[in-house]
Amino acid sequence: MVDLRSDGLQDAEAQGLLSALKVRLNSQKQLNLHCVELFKGAVDPKRKEHAQYLDGLCEQFVSQMKERGHDVSERPTEEVGRHVSAAAELCGGVQVREALLGKVCLALWESTSARHAPVVVHGDPGAGKTTLLCKLAEEMRSVLESRAAVVIRYETVVSRDCCELLRSLCLQICLAFGLAAPTALTADTHLVRFFLNVLEQVSQQGNHLLIVLDDVDHLSDASARLRWLPRDLPPNVHMVVSMETRSEAFARMRLRLETAPTFFEVERLGADDGRRMADSYLESIQRTLAPEQRDFVLRSFEKSGSPLHLRLILALAKRWHSYTPLAELRLAATAQEMTSLLLLTMEERHGRELTAAALGYIALARRGLMECELRDVLSLDDDVIKEAYRHVLPPSPSLIRLPPRGLR
Repeated sequence: MVDLRSDGLQDAEAQGLLSALKVRLNSQKQLNLHCVELFKGAVDPKRKEHAQYLDGLCEQFVSQMKERGHDVSERPTEEVGRHVSAAAELCGGVQVREALLGKVCLALWESTSARHAPVVVHGDPGAGKTTLLCKLAEEMRSVLESRAAVVIRYETVVSRDCCELLRSLCLQICLAFGLAAPTALTADTHLVRFFLNVLEQVSQQGNHLLIVLDDVDHLSDASARLRWLPRDLPPNVHMVVSMETRSEAFARMRLRLETAPTFFEVERLGADDGRRMADSYLESIQRTLAPEQRDFVLRSFEKSGSPLHLRLILALAKRWHSYTPLAELRLAATAQEMTSLLLLTMEERHGRELTAAALGYIALARRGLMECELRDVLSLDDDVIKEAYRHVLPPSPSLIRLPPRGLR
């Protein structure tokens, strides 16, 4: 298989990356060559030499997987990078509630030298909890000592499984402070105890640690396993979690943690805060709105007071022309309705088949798709290609791909 560009020519960059990958794998001795003569173009397990080949391949695979399971030192690197990138993207060009941020930071700082409860940030969906946690982690990096570790997990990229989350947290913390890390053979039933012991060891060493977990109520077993969230934390160790106010997990946390100072509610965004947020976002993307359009946006936002609703409104408003009359502009009253309106706008612009297929493939991919990957997948979808070339013929009948402007 050879990678091709949208114009049908060979992709030199892809070939260079493939060559570099082969060199790297060869240098790490991760490639194992097997030579076997096919029978009628296939492998027949009934033939002796083919059966030996399959047995050897399976044994080699099992052996290598066991070795990778024991060597976990490099596994959190990619995951941590994804969370850091998500935090940078969420914090970019966004104004947060400085008063609430200051209260949470002060609560963390005052509880540093004694045992204390975790901090719970709660609010309605789309109230801005994730953004607040991003800014909090950013602020606390400068407050804590230079050797402190900040561990962040955001719901947008975090695993939905409680045990997988705990294993990931333990591994990163142990690597950061030189502690014995959990192995692949550590049972899930022992992870809670292992996690609590790790926090105690960090405190006993005199190190500082901040753990930030977003939307813990979305974990698949949050209601049954809230016991992994400690009632009290040792000195120098802080934990901030967020959850929806109306969730079952929050009701359980209220019963477990009776001290009200550990709970901070993210309330509706006021009109002045919404105006500042809109101006900050538009400035970050170097866009402006006509005065009447800006007033229309803010009036629509004031009905909900939701930062997510405002961001969705601005995502649509940034494409408006300054000369477009208000009568032709459409906005929705809630974040959910605004999402539907954005999807409808995409269908009107790109067509239903292309929009549905592109969003479906992105959702199916575990970590999303790059634009070039999405083009490759869409070019293999007959319904999408049929829609794209409904009125024109493809430039090359031997190589039919999605037109270059198909995703613009």
